[in-house]
Amino acid sequence: MTVVVNIVASKLGGGVTLLRALTAELARWPLRHRFVFFVSPEQADPGFPLPAHLEWRVTPVGRAGALQRLWWDQVTLRRLLRREGADVLYSLGNFAMFRCPVPQLLLVQNSVYLSDLYRRVCLAQWDWRYRARYRLRRWLLRRSVVAASRVLVPSASLREMLSREMPLPDGKVRVNYLGPGLAVTGEDARNYRGPIRLFYPTYYGDYKNVGAALEAVRILREQHGDRYRLVTTADLSENRNQANPQAWARERPLWEKLRQQGAIESLGLVRPERMQDLYRSCHVLVWPTLAESFGFPLVEALACGLPVVASDIPVNRELAGDAALYFDALAPAELAAHVGEIVENAALRQSLEERGRRRAEAFSWKRHAEQLVEILESLARTSAARPAAPEAG
Repeated sequence: MTVVVNIVASKLGGGVTLLRALTAELARWPLRHRFVFFVSPEQADPGFPLPAHLEWRVTPVGRAGALQRLWWDQVTLRRLLRREGADVLYSLGNFAMFRCPVPQLLLVQNSVYLSDLYRRVCLAQWDWRYRARYRLRRWLLRRSVVAASRVLVPSASLREMLSREMPLPDGKVRVNYLGPGLAVTGEDARNYRGPIRLFYPTYYGDYKNVGAALEAVRILREQHGDRYRLVTTADLSENRNQANPQAWARERPLWEKLRQQGAIESLGLVRPERMQDLYRSCHVLVWPTLAESFGFPLVEALACGLPVVASDIPVNRELAGDAALYFDALAPAELAAHVGEIVENAALRQSLEERGRRRAEAFSWKRHAEQLVEILESLARTSAARPAAPEAG
């Protein structure tokens, strides 16, 4: 079986984590199937020597504009499927090839286009151009789900969001949990008597709700002095990602004020080995996001026994269960109060740590890869059973 994997759009965040972890897992498998990955220049180096059954094709189309990307997905990639002798196309960019000549598995992992909370809180702050692009992409996402042979989602919560958008035939959408982005192991005795470091690993985007974390730190420092500090990979100094300009303008003054007070450690991009140290050395993971399809840092924190305070959205409840405390995503005072509970209550901390480690055992890249290959093999069998599609153009 030859599988073409289209992941050219992934340049940062969860898409890159998925790419690295999945290829590392497939590299351990015997030479039974061939996987051809089309990736962005940012991912030109896979990070390890690729075995013969994994092939890397680098293309700059992920940096291109919307029309060029559309041409790639619908025309160029169609020709490449034939050139590579593909039995199945695995599309990981949320959008499908229409009238695909081979069976297509589509991974949907962008909950922003499906989140009522995002539309209510964030969308109205954008100008009409962004709102028009958002509506177009939301429409394309729905059409892509219809066009794909099978759809994969990383959480039952995301499947439920899709089901509210359109009727889903039985068996069309399958949940396949991802694994942690890092193998965080070891027991760590954190000292909660001294300075407290709150960890929020994220890039800056409006749905990441960084402002809630900033406000919680402000409240905690107002109540307890300079004991509390936010450690984050986000950076609000400049709006480099062209994130929501109104949200950025509103949140940046507090960011600068806290930074000048020494209340923020802004780390920027962090290597995996440094991330492991951060999970071990910080005291609480704060996870105030408004919309997620999975949440690698949430699962990684659970795995290493780092207590979690997460926004009360369905996907966070699904992943963390009773191993986290939850707060209204629009109420940073609740976030601050829960952090204070964890810091002051040793029995609560121990309970969350133990439950978190047990909960994290449900998430495994080995299981993810096994289920993925099972689905791809099923689709390849349907490909072998049907006549070839005529050449386009």
